[in-house]
Amino acid sequence: MLTYNVHDLTDDAAAVAHVIRSCRPDVVCLQEVPRRLAAGRRVRRLARECGLRWSAGGRGSGGTAVLTAPGVEVISSGVGRLPVAGPLTRTRGYSLVRLRGLTVVSVHLPLREHERLAHVAAVLQRLRDAGPCVVAGDLNEPPGGPSWAALAALVTDPGGCGPTYPSRAPTRRIDAVLATSGLAVTRLAVAGPSEQLWPQDLRAASDHLPVIAELAV
Repeated sequence: MLTYNVHDLTDDAAAVAHVIRSCRPDVVCLQEVPRRLAAGRRVRRLARECGLRWSAGGRGSGGTAVLTAPGVEVISSGVGRLPVAGPLTRTRGYSLVRLRGLTVVSVHLPLREHERLAHVAAVLQRLRDAGPCVVAGDLNEPPGGPSWAALAALVTDPGGCGPTYPSRAPTRRIDAVLATSGLAVTRLAVAGPSEQLWPQDLRAASDHLPVIAELAV
């Protein structure tokens, strides 16, 4: 699976699609997807260009989404709006899909610490009794921060991942894939250059780098 803050597709949307395709994920958790003019059309187009389906997101998701590969069975999906300070503050929320044996949540936490903790509490409440879970997204704070500690009540950091922000010269790890202890995370890495993916692709696509996780479910 992959988690990726795509910066509202305001950079190079074709590069975003290329980056996602090159990583060949079964599940993609997105943050900062378009949410205003023609938002749905743009997200569907991105999913189509990646060879994926738009399985969760849209109104009430706070600019999050989950895409899935055609062979992935989605049992149910949903979104949750999370409270923010006022009408001029960026909306926040999460998108959720229930797969067979796994629940996946894409979340984008806010900039203020107390709001992050309130949002984490709401997500944990939604996931109560959900079974094996993955929470993935832009946490807006590095490992060891209070939000990571609060999420550890349900999901933990497999570790071994490098910095994710900013994409041109990453120094901070603020994007994460966190999993319940019953899930085996066999690989966790920041997407890097490969035969299909060049450094300029990653820099052109977004101000964040995507995180790849391989899980044995």
